[in-house]
Amino acid sequence: MDKKIISSLIGSVLIAFAFIFIAPILYAALVMKSLYAVAIFLLPAIFTLNFGISLARFGKNHRRRLPIIESAISMLIIYPIVALIGMMPFWWTGWLLPFDAFLETISNLTSAGLSLIPVNAPYLLTLWQSLLMWFGSLLFLVILVTIMPTVGGCFGLTMTLQGGQLFSPLFGQMNAISQRMIKVYSLLTLASFFLFKLAGLDVENSVLMALRCISTGGGKFFPSSSNIYVEYAAIFSMLLACGNFLLYYRLIQTLPPPRTGEKEKFFVRAINYVKRFRQNFIDNVKKFASNSEVKTLAVIILFCTSTIFWLAEFRDSELDLHENFRHALFHVVSYISTTGINLNYGDELQSDFDKFLIFFTAIIGGCMGSVTGGLKIVRVLVLLKTSAVELKKTIHPHMMPSIRVNGSAVPPEIVGRILGFFFLSCLTLFVSSALLSCTDPSFSESVAMSAVCLTNVGIFPQIVEPHDFLALSNVAKIFCAIICVIGRLEIFALLIIFASATKKSPTFKEKS
Repeated sequence: MDKKIISSLIGSVLIAFAFIFIAPILYAALVMKSLYAVAIFLLPAIFTLNFGISLARFGKNHRRRLPIIESAISMLIIYPIVALIGMMPFWWTGWLLPFDAFLETISNLTSAGLSLIPVNAPYLLTLWQSLLMWFGSLLFLVILVTIMPTVGGCFGLTMTLQGGQLFSPLFGQMNAISQRMIKVYSLLTLASFFLFKLAGLDVENSVLMALRCISTGGGKFFPSSSNIYVEYAAIFSMLLACGNFLLYYRLIQTLPPPRTGEKEKFFVRAINYVKRFRQNFIDNVKKFASNSEVKTLAVIILFCTSTIFWLAEFRDSELDLHENFRHALFHVVSYISTTGINLNYGDELQSDFDKFLIFFTAIIGGCMGSVTGGLKIVRVLVLLKTSAVELKKTIHPHMMPSIRVNGSAVPPEIVGRILGFFFLSCLTLFVSSALLSCTDPSFSESVAMSAVCLTNVGIFPQIVEPHDFLALSNVAKIFCAIICVIGRLEIFALLIIFASATKKSPTFKEKS
């Protein structure tokens, strides 16, 4: 095992994480004007930066290619290491006990957003909670396009952007694609912030909502406002988080047309440039709308929203037509993006069927290449088409049907990996529920807690609430934190480490 590669990866993450402390330090110094609050964030920031630099120096002369075992180990230990540092403000301020602070930080970094801190916590801690969600999803996005394809064989990731993205274990190409994803993620976060600002929120709440919606961290926080534009801004931001960030980058990259006609007059060049830009925009919108995942996502949202809306109408809801539709759409988008934000009006999800439907959307999740949790839509499509193909082959044994997504045939090895991923996901849910039930909660509570941690949806109204996690023993809280990490990074990384640990080294007979 190459320790230098692991040290270099973790060191780079810690150096980037140290800069996340800048925002709460500035807020504590400029707005709160509290030296104590500044110290609570400044000390972990200094330690993180120095520790990260030390690890990066130790792993400076590592190999330029990333092996599988080192990739899997790095994926699994990055989140706990960052969480041990990120939990300090929650603990030192006295709002959470150590184990609660660790679980809260892990849930934020994995975008589960259990929201263990009280609703009356100061804005500084709520800001830190939101920044952890944002950084954790950014970290996952970078891992998704760099380390995870090396570990998991892509599991359908290569199908989301045929010919548009090259996944490579070489560090140079990994750094290049990481920079692209960081730019797209930051741009969407900025767009979400301005959207909430235009909707009527102040700067502070706009920052919180943009960080939570784009990262799909969610939680119980939602600004107390009757402004419907804030709800629509949240819906649009969560829909952006459901999309494929690789596809976003490709569309943004191809949007500006190349400059031509240098000999033409300035106004003629400007007019021609605007025309080409407009045509590229129309073509990119058509490409985006024709994507199989995008169309499936729209169908699922439309079906679930319509179902919940009409059930509410049949129940003679006190809300009018627009309010029923808006609340139904909000909750469906919130849970299919695994954000898990609730409006807290109390009457939107009255029946168990409503809860089952939106929980079903949380299990599916968003598009491959997004920061959402769940199985991902492209994998569900492959599973459904595989089942249909097997039925056809049963009726017509000599048929050779192919599974196609976005007009391209899915290789058999990718189908096999997706089937294995689905089986192991179900097995992980069963095992984690069984182990969690050995501690405090009942089996039904264990299943619900394991499901919300694995899908990274976090909390679910009237089924799993923050106080349920706070009531767990310390051992159960640590186990829930492990489930959150496994659900975020998927089970194959853990299996690779187990396989490498149990693999017997070859033995040789000594020559006499």
